[in-house]
Amino acid sequence: MRLLDRYLIREWIIPFGFCLSGLMMLWIGFKLINELDEFAGVGAAEIARYYWVTLPGNFFVVVPVALLLSLMYAINQHSRHHEFIAIRNAGVGMFRMSAPYLLVGVLLSAGLYWSNEKWLPSGLLEGKIIKTVQAEGEENPLGPEWVTDVKFRNDEARRSWQIPKHNRATGEMRGTENNPIIISWKWDDEQPKREIMAAKGKWENDGWTFYQVRDYKPTEGFPEAHPITLHQMLRLEEFNETPMQIEGELKIAPLFDRRAQKRWSVSLAEIDSYRRIHPNIAPEKKSILNAQYQARLAEPLTCFIVVLIAIPFAAPSGRRNAAVGVAAGIIACLSFFMVQQFAMAVGGQLSPHLAAWTPHALFGGLSAWQITRVR
Repeated sequence: MRLLDRYLIREWIIPFGFCLSGLMMLWIGFKLINELDEFAGVGAAEIARYYWVTLPGNFFVVVPVALLLSLMYAINQHSRHHEFIAIRNAGVGMFRMSAPYLLVGVLLSAGLYWSNEKWLPSGLLEGKIIKTVQAEGEENPLGPEWVTDVKFRNDEARRSWQIPKHNRATGEMRGTENNPIIISWKWDDEQPKREIMAAKGKWENDGWTFYQVRDYKPTEGFPEAHPITLHQMLRLEEFNETPMQIEGELKIAPLFDRRAQKRWSVSLAEIDSYRRIHPNIAPEKKSILNAQYQARLAEPLTCFIVVLIAIPFAAPSGRRNAAVGVAAGIIACLSFFMVQQFAMAVGGQLSPHLAAWTPHALFGGLSAWQITRVR
């Protein structure tokens, strides 16, 4: 990295740190005020842990805004002191001079993508457990991470699961004496269903192990025979369902309701898994999944588009009032956010690719063109 690049990044990163930390504290403070009644009986340490594990849920709003404000400030400072004019007179083109900022946009976009995929889904689940520990702990003696009456269907394998008690954190399953875990499936269309009933199930060593199992396995060629085999422990390697797929079903299925929240807490991997085990999903649900998939792919690139928008508004020098350029850049970014949301709301299910990527292409292209016109 050249000396110039290091200088530009050093002058930007300090304002970015202040903006990011300040906006994050404000955002969490407002959320805490609104959610305070939901933390009845929860200690201060647990509340702090809740906001730490759910931190990536705030990134998609706070990081682009902090990036915009810090860039506008840093670039405007260079313009006020005519540093960009000196750099341009030294033969450095505008795009080359903008390279450090564009690299920052790419790296922050990659960071948002990673947090959305790896940190956000597990963090929101852990946060939900923390928030409901007081409300549900008395009603559910097993703990708030347990949910009851889970029904899961793997259409690809034609296998149905009925799970009386399911641990969302570990994937463990439990039944009761009168309501065991029931898994039924067919290996052949001409044979009746095979069914197992178990008291407990665990995901370990990339496979399912069941305990105290009643195994109904029809004899091939003699479907009228109904042998039942008892097993203290039964390992079923052919079951390719994973706890992640079951958790994805719990997250995705209710969100087809129009009243559900718009921003999903599932990862792209969970959406892919859901579509794989439901190959014949209804067209309406399929369009919703496609829209959300493209939206989640496009969302992290917001940071890169913000960089493209900020540079041409903050960089020009001369007699123009600096506040005008900053205000114009902020308005342009707000317009981008509004067009992005409007496109997904109006055309997301009709043409997911166009709805998700058109705002990025439009604002990114116009901003890149404006950069070439900066004097």
